[in-house]
Amino acid sequence: MTTRSLPQRLTAVATTLFVLTLPMLAGCNSYAIKGRVVRGPIPAVQIVSSSDYRLKETNGTGSSAEVIAVLEPDTPTERKDLGRFITDAQGRFSIPVDAFGSGFLEYEAQFIATRDGNQGAIGKIPLPGSGQQVLITLPLGENNIKAPERFIDSVIREAEPYLDNKK
Repeated sequence: MTTRSLPQRLTAVATTLFVLTLPMLAGCNSYAIKGRVVRGPIPAVQIVSSSDYRLKETNGTGSSAEVIAVLEPDTPTERKDLGRFITDAQGRFSIPVDAFGSGFLEYEAQFIATRDGNQGAIGKIPLPGSGQQVLITLPLGENNIKAPERFIDSVIREAEPYLDNKK
C-alpha cells in the first residue's frame, strides 16, 4: 500500500468532486424556468419565491399569454432563443433551458409577454434559483410591445446586401 502526500490526496478529492458534479453543471435538460402570467397594476417581470400567493391564485387571468424567452440577450456570441410559449389556463409556463450549468451558473434572461386585451411586459432578470419562479404581470389595455426579431433573422437581414456580390 502506498501512502500519498497531502497535496496528492487533495488533488484526488478535488478530481472526484469535479467528476461527480459535472453532470449537474452540464444541465442534463433538467433545468426549467417556471412561472406564471397574471393581471397586475403595472407591466413587470420579476423573480418571486415559489410560495408567493400570486403564483397560487386560482384565476385564469393570464391564460393564453405568449411568453418569449431569450438567454443572455446582450451577449451576441452567447445569445440563445429559448422559444415562444403559450401559458396554460391558469397562466403557468415552464421553459426548458439547455445551457451548460443552467440552474447553477449565473445567466441573464429576457422575457417578453403579451396577451390580447393586456399591455405587454418586457424585462431582464437573472435565471431564478431554487425555490424561485418568474412572475409576469400584465395590466389591462392595448398591447404596446412588438415581438422582437430573432437574432438569426437579423444577421441574415444585415448580411443580405453582401450575398451574391451585390455590394
